[in-house]
Amino acid sequence: MNSAISTIDDTDRALVHALQLAPRASWERLAPVLGARPETLARRWERMTSAGEAWVSGLGLRTGSQAPCMAWVEVMCAAGTSPAVGTALVGDAHTMGVEHTTGGRDLLAFVAVPDLHMLFRYLSFRVQRIPGVTGTRSSMVTAVHSAPDRWRMDHLSPAQAALLTGRTRRAPGAPGAVAPPVAPVPEEDRPLLMALAADGRRSVAALARESGMSESTVRRRLGRLEAGQGLRYSCAMASGLSGWPVSATLWAEVREHEVADCAAVAAGLRETRTCMSVSGTWNFMISARLRTIEGLARYTADLSRRLPGLRITDSAVALHVRKSEAQELDQTGRRVRTVRPDIWTDPAPGVVDRT
Repeated sequence: MNSAISTIDDTDRALVHALQLAPRASWERLAPVLGARPETLARRWERMTSAGEAWVSGLGLRTGSQAPCMAWVEVMCAAGTSPAVGTALVGDAHTMGVEHTTGGRDLLAFVAVPDLHMLFRYLSFRVQRIPGVTGTRSSMVTAVHSAPDRWRMDHLSPAQAALLTGRTRRAPGAPGAVAPPVAPVPEEDRPLLMALAADGRRSVAALARESGMSESTVRRRLGRLEAGQGLRYSCAMASGLSGWPVSATLWAEVREHEVADCAAVAAGLRETRTCMSVSGTWNFMISARLRTIEGLARYTADLSRRLPGLRITDSAVALHVRKSEAQELDQTGRRVRTVRPDIWTDPAPGVVDRT
């Protein structure tokens, strides 16, 4: 393990940061920004992706023009069963994230399905029937204020970042950006989305060969999906190698008229990875990346100081992130495989709903 870690250097981390800003940028475009030859960057990326140390994935979960139905699901397990329950959840197409956590739940899963009825089926006829599960508690996502693909490494200088962001469209939801209209995602685009889930940098030529479409058709569909918010890219590095190895989740209460302001401030903090409005006992959730466990106390204190209207009610530290953004991870955060995020499949095939 130590030898694997020693192969990662600051140039690798800067490359990941650059791909977070421009996930499908060519090596020729990235070379002058990073001060390296295109073939050198390509070799570095191939080494990292082959070892599961870094990856770019594409996620598209819309049904027509409807956003997916998403929920955070806390899972309680009988003693000694959480590893097996976690393995079962990791293999599900409907879980985008799974982690073993501290606190009042054994596992925390982030679930995406097309609609409420499918969520009912997934919880009632899949999750609650996994051997060892003793209970669940769900919080519906009512608004996403900051998504995981917005989180960045910190290895590029402001000038380097400006070279990339100045030439590319701002991410939807970024400060100062005008969100484009949402375009429907037709069912025939799902195979293209599934192909990009494992490798968001796959070439148009490779996608065309796999799909049987022409390159011009693939290019046109990709452009439509990207412009219409039907596809978003995420570049990640194994947490154990990134310098930000600790993941934490906070639950909070915010007065409804202050949610937008709180979300803007929280999203502006370096450590914040996501913030969402949710239903249930608490109405606000934040996930963060931290350099150390001790950093959680500093982060929560900073939030409380900046946001007097926010009351943190619970927190949890991830003991093991098993899955993130549809990628199965090992104990060091390296990618093991992509779990095909086909959220439109029936989560409990053959089970008849007699309710």
